[in-house]
Amino acid sequence: MTFRTPKLSALTSAALAIPGLAHAELQTDYLYSHYAEGDLPAGNSASGSASERYTIDSHLFRVGGNLGAGDANLNLTLETMSGASPWWVQPDANGKPVQVMSGASIDEERVDIEASYGMQFGPIEPVFKAGYSSEEDYQSVNVGVEAQYTPEGGVYSASAGIGYSDDRIEPTDGGSAKYPDRIRSADKNSLTAYAGLSWIIDAQTVLQTVFSYSLHDGYLTDPYKRAYFVSVANAVPESRPDGRQSWTLSARWRHYLPALAAAVHVDYRYFQDDWEIESHTVDLSWQQRLGETWLVSPSLRWYSQSQAYFYAPYYADFREDGFASSDYRLSPFGALSARLDVRKSLDQHWEVGGGVEVYDASASYAIRPVDVENPGLVEYYSVQARVNYRF
Repeated sequence: MTFRTPKLSALTSAALAIPGLAHAELQTDYLYSHYAEGDLPAGNSASGSASERYTIDSHLFRVGGNLGAGDANLNLTLETMSGASPWWVQPDANGKPVQVMSGASIDEERVDIEASYGMQFGPIEPVFKAGYSSEEDYQSVNVGVEAQYTPEGGVYSASAGIGYSDDRIEPTDGGSAKYPDRIRSADKNSLTAYAGLSWIIDAQTVLQTVFSYSLHDGYLTDPYKRAYFVSVANAVPESRPDGRQSWTLSARWRHYLPALAAAVHVDYRYFQDDWEIESHTVDLSWQQRLGETWLVSPSLRWYSQSQAYFYAPYYADFREDGFASSDYRLSPFGALSARLDVRKSLDQHWEVGGGVEVYDASASYAIRPVDVENPGLVEYYSVQARVNYRF
C-alpha cells in the first residue's frame, strides 16, 4: 500500500495552486496510461540479440464526492502487462555481465480497487482507506487511516497515517516439472506509517516535511528471478532476507509567482533501509498557467541509489548467509527522467489533459562510482491521457 500525504489546507491550496475548476459535489475521472520499456541492447544480452521488454496499458476510473457527512472516493484500475523481463545475469566469455531474459512472453492482467472515506471534526480531518488488488499470481488486501490537523487561523497543518497490507503470491508454474525449484505459494505483510508538517511561510510559499517508516515481513524474494554462480556454472532461485525496514525523509517547497501566473515545485527525498540501500531523489517542476484554461507543467527528476548488501551481477560462489540477487532494482545506479503535462479546462465541468515522460537509468547518473553496471537497467517512455468531469 502506498500512502499519499493529505492535501494541504484550503489556505495552502489558495496560496500555491494555479486556479482550476471549483470544488464539486461529484467528480469523475478517467486516465489512460501506456508504459513501454526500451529493448534490451544486443550488447547487454546473453543471446547476443536485442530483446523486447515490458509494456503496460492501464485504465484508471475514479469517482468521488459528498456522501453523508463526508467525502467518498472510489478508484478502479485495470492493467494489462506483456513482454519479457530480466531473469538472471551471467558472465560472457570475457567475464562481462550479460542479461538473460525470461524465456516466454509474459501476459498478465491486474485489477485494483481502492475506496476511501473522509470526514471533518473541527480542525481534524480523518480519512479511512481500504483496497484490494488481484492478478493471476498475486493478491493483496490493504487498509489504512490517515488524518490531518489544521488549527483555525493557523499557519501550519500536521498529518499522520498508518496502513497495513497482507499479500499472497502463487507463482505461475510453481513446483511444476518445468520449474521444480520455484515456490508454490508464499505470504508477506507490510506496515507503513508517516507523519508530516506543512508551514505557510507567506501568501505565496509553503514548506512541507514528511517522515515515513515501513516494515516488510515474509517472502520478499522475486520467485521468477534467479542468480548465477560460477562455481556451479548454473543459475539458481534468488534469495532475499525475509524482513526489511526502511525510512524516508522528504521535503517539498512550493512557491507561487503571481506576476507570471506560475508556481515552482522543488521536492527532495532521502531513503534508507536495512538492506543498505540509500537513495536520493530531486524533483523540479514548473506549473504555468496560460490564459484562463491551460496549465502546462514541465518537470525533471534525478535519482541515485546504492546497492543492497547481498546484490551482485553474478557470484563466484555461494554466500555464507545464503542470499543472492542480480535484480537491477537492487543494484547501484542513477536515473534521469523528464515529463511534460498539459491540462485544459473546456468549461466549468470538463477538463482534458495528457502527458509524456521519458526515463533513462545508467551508472553514470549515480552519486558514487559504480564498478560494474547492471546490464538489465531500464529505459522507458510513458504517455497518458485523461478526462475529468465535475457535476
